Amino acid sequence: MQEISLNSVVKEASELIDNYLDYQTYLYELPGLAVGIFVDNEIVFQKEYGYADVEAKKKFSNHHLFRIASHSKLFTATAIMMLYNEGKLSLDDKVTKYVPWFTSDNDKNLQDITIRHLLTHTSGLSCDGKKDYVGKNETLSLEELKTQLKEGLSVSKTNEVVKYSNIGYVLLGQIIESISQQEFGQFIQTKILDPLEMSNTYIDVSEKNRPLHVVGYGTKYPRENRERFSLFPSGLFQPAAGLSSTVSDLIKFYQAHLFGNDILLPDDLKREMQRIQVKMGNNIRGLGFELSNKPEGKIAGHTGGEVGFRSKSGFFQDKRVIIVVFCNATNIGIEGFFYGLCHLVETLDSMKHVFLQESESSLDFSSIVGLYDSLKGWGPELFSQIKSKLVLLNPENKYPGGSMQILEHKKDYIFTPTNESPTAKPGEDIEFIKNKNGEIILLDSKKGEHKRFEYSY
Repeated sequence: MQEISLNSVVKEASELIDNYLDYQTYLYELPGLAVGIFVDNEIVFQKEYGYADVEAKKKFSNHHLFRIASHSKLFTATAIMMLYNEGKLSLDDKVTKYVPWFTSDNDKNLQDITIRHLLTHTSGLSCDGKKDYVGKNETLSLEELKTQLKEGLSVSKTNEVVKYSNIGYVLLGQIIESISQQEFGQFIQTKILDPLEMSNTYIDVSEKNRPLHVVGYGTKYPRENRERFSLFPSGLFQPAAGLSSTVSDLIKFYQAHLFGNDILLPDDLKREMQRIQVKMGNNIRGLGFELSNKPEGKIAGHTGGEVGFRSKSGFFQDKRVIIVVFCNATNIGIEGFFYGLCHLVETLDSMKHVFLQESESSLDFSSIVGLYDSLKGWGPELFSQIKSKLVLLNPENKYPGGSMQILEHKKDYIFTPTNESPTAKPGEDIEFIKNKNGEIILLDSKKGEHKRFEYSY
């Protein structure tokens, strides 16, 4: 029996994905958005939308650097596992074995904290210490960290709660330096970035790479422009939030965490990193990885958030699919974009056998694909072509794949939903006609007339 691969279907669906993301950029008034999708052994979709610098009208490109913030923790966790693989540490070693000054008469919890606790955010340490330093024009010095530790930085005992801690990853950076006798950045560069040929990834913001970055923007308030933010080095917080990268470079990093290669780690240690180590409520943690088991799939990845920047990325643990989403704005629901794409890819995977069934129609779809808006308030509908099928989805649906209808050509410009569509509506035909002004309009047998919707941003 002939088969069609997910790789092929996602390539064929590139117009649908492109139009969906372009509409999100317009709908949420995003400064810029960058997305990459990797399937099997190649990037099958990559595109940027909007601006790297709104005021200068500089378009977002695949060469622009992006502050990936807490994705840095995955690099730190990988470095720790590389040292573990070399027999230079145990995950259940106490932090004090490598960081002798990690003690306090005022905070007895410190003496119980292990490397595993730091990796899984179960150490009980506060997030940023006595104040928030990440993304600010003020860095925490090592001496100040030591002083704060003496005063006490625990907010709970070990293993009581999952308490996200940047300080925990700062300490992992100190452990890496103690064992390797290298600066954290040098270790990451020589052991991870260079072997993976991640030439567009940097340990921190510098005067040299600052001009290569996109500009970060604040929250969008009604009738106001987004605030523009400056970039600041992360300093001691590099292991927690320092790195800058590109979509294609971050995909290279995730490829190394897929099974079947040992560029960084053997498969058994990758499985250990991706295994559920801690599950408390909605907090599911591996070693460094954020884990999720949602309707969109079983995914390992991370989220990144810094002033003016949001990112979400990860890979399906049961298939060779990686998705990376960057946006240079605050408070934009990056998880929604990421999981929306995951759901769309999952839907395409489950429906790929339908696209294998070629239609005998010779109709040119180019004049009818696009975005249409209901004149009766039903909202927008996006039409795209995948192989010989016309595909319809609601671009404002949280799970766009769930709104997908696959339409068969019936005759002329009339289409009917197939029974295998996720939201099958057989018998509810859709017809495209020209009105008296020569404009293409859509007639839905249930929702009435739709007019082509044009927009710009």
